[in-house]
Amino acid sequence: MSRFLTLAPLQIAQALVGFGAIAAFTRLMSPDEFGAYALALSVSMAAHTVLFTWAEAAAFRFFATAQAGRRLSDHFATLIGIAFVLGAATLLIVGLIVSRLGFDDEAGAIAAFAAAAATLRFFTRIARESDRAALSFTRYAAMETAYLTLGFAAGIALLVVFDLGPAAPFAGLTLGGLLIAAIDAPGLWRKARGGYATFSRAQHYAAYGAPLALALVVDLGVQAVARIVLSAQGGAAEVGAYAAAFGLARPLDLMFMGLSTAFAPLIFSAYEEKGASEARHIAGQAFTTLAAITLPACVGIILVAQPLTALMVGPELAAQAALALPALTVAGLFSGFTLYYWSEAFQLTHRTGQRALLMLIPGAIQLSLTFLLARTHGAAGAALAAAAGAIAGFVALAIAGRFLIALPLPFGGLARTLAACCSMTMGLALLGPATDAPSLALFVAAGGAFYVLSAIAFNVAGVRPRVSAVLQSLAAKVRTLQPTPTTDTQ
Repeated sequence: MSRFLTLAPLQIAQALVGFGAIAAFTRLMSPDEFGAYALALSVSMAAHTVLFTWAEAAAFRFFATAQAGRRLSDHFATLIGIAFVLGAATLLIVGLIVSRLGFDDEAGAIAAFAAAAATLRFFTRIARESDRAALSFTRYAAMETAYLTLGFAAGIALLVVFDLGPAAPFAGLTLGGLLIAAIDAPGLWRKARGGYATFSRAQHYAAYGAPLALALVVDLGVQAVARIVLSAQGGAAEVGAYAAAFGLARPLDLMFMGLSTAFAPLIFSAYEEKGASEARHIAGQAFTTLAAITLPACVGIILVAQPLTALMVGPELAAQAALALPALTVAGLFSGFTLYYWSEAFQLTHRTGQRALLMLIPGAIQLSLTFLLARTHGAAGAALAAAAGAIAGFVALAIAGRFLIALPLPFGGLARTLAACCSMTMGLALLGPATDAPSLALFVAAGGAFYVLSAIAFNVAGVRPRVSAVLQSLAAKVRTLQPTPTTDTQ
C-alpha cells in the first residue's frame, strides 16, 4: 500500500495531463490536425515498443542480479551502449526515410520530433526502470511527473507561439526529454564507470525482453492499424474523435497500473517462495480489489459520457467522441483485466510468447469489425470493434491461462461489486442528467458517495469490518480528547 501511495501523485499527474491534452489539443488544433497527431502518436508508441521496450524491461529485471554479482557497472555500461546504438540508428533511419520519400513539411516535422522524443524517452526510461528496481519509488515518481508536466507544458507553448500544429506535442516531449536526460546522464554514467558493455550481455537482455515487447507490440500494432483503417474509412476527424474518447477512458488504465504496482510483486513473490496455491490466493484478493475500484469507475464514465465530452473535447469533435466513449470505456475495463490480471499466469510460467500469439485473436476481431463498421458508424463503430476485441482477449487469456496456473475468478466478490454499482446507478438516476460543469461535479461526487455507502452495505472487498474498525478507532480518540470531569471538594 505504501508503494501505491508513493506512486499516487504520478497517477494523478498522468490523468491530469491526459485530460489536459484532450481539452487543449482538440481546441488548439483543427479536427484534421488532431486526427493526424493521434495517428502519429499511435504509430510512434508502437514503434517505441518494437525498438526499445525489451531493453527497458531488462534494465528492471537484471538490476538485482547484477547487484548481487557486483556487476552493476557492466549492467549499466551495456544499457548505455544499447541506448546509444539504437537511438542513433533510429534517428538515422527516420532521417533517411523523411528525406528520401519526400514527406511534406508537416509530416516531416512530426516524424523528426517523434523520433527525437522517442530516443530521449528510451534513455530516461532506462533510468526510471533502474530507480524502480532499486526501490527508489520517490525518485521514480518525481522524475516521471516532471517529464510529463514539462513535456505537456512545452507542447502547449510551442503550439500557441510557433503554430507547429500536430508536431508541437512531440516537440514538447523532446524538450522535456532533453531536460530529464540531462539530469539522469551523470548518474547513469557514474554507475557505468569501470564497466564493460558486452554483446553477449545485450543478447541475454534481448532474449528476456523480446517476448514481453512482442506481446505489447501486438496490442499497440492493432490499435495503430485500427486508427489507420478508421482514417481511411471515415477521415482524420473521426480518428480525432476516437482518440479524444480513448483519452477520456484512460483513467481506467491508470487505475489498473497503480493497483498492479501494489499487487504484482506480491503475486510473483508468493509463487516463487510458497508455490501456486498461495499465488492464487493473493491473485483472488487482487481481482476483487481491481473490480471494486475499476467497475464503478467504468459505470461512472459511461453515465457522464455526454457532459464529460462536451466539457473536455472541442466542439467539432465532442458529438462523435461522446458516441465512442461508452464502448471504449468497456474496452478499457476488459483490456485492463486482461493485461494486469489474466496475463500474470503467462508471466509466472514464462510463457510470454504464448500470450503474444493469443493476443492475435482479439486483434483480428477488432480490425475486422473496424473495417466493417468504421465507414458507416465512424469513431463509434471503431469503438464497438475495440470493445468486442477486448472482450475476446479477456476470454481467450482467461481460458488458456488456466492450463498454466488457474487464477481465480471470485464470483462472490464480483457479484457484491456489481450490486453496489447497480445501487449507485439507481441513486444517480434520481438526480437527473448533468448538463454543465457544476452539475457534472455534483453528479460525480454524488456517485462516489452512493458507491461508498453501497460498498459498505454489500461488504465489497471486505470493506465493512475495516470501516467499522476505523470508526471505532476514531470514537476512541474522540473520547480521549474529551475533558475529564472534576469534582469540587470543600
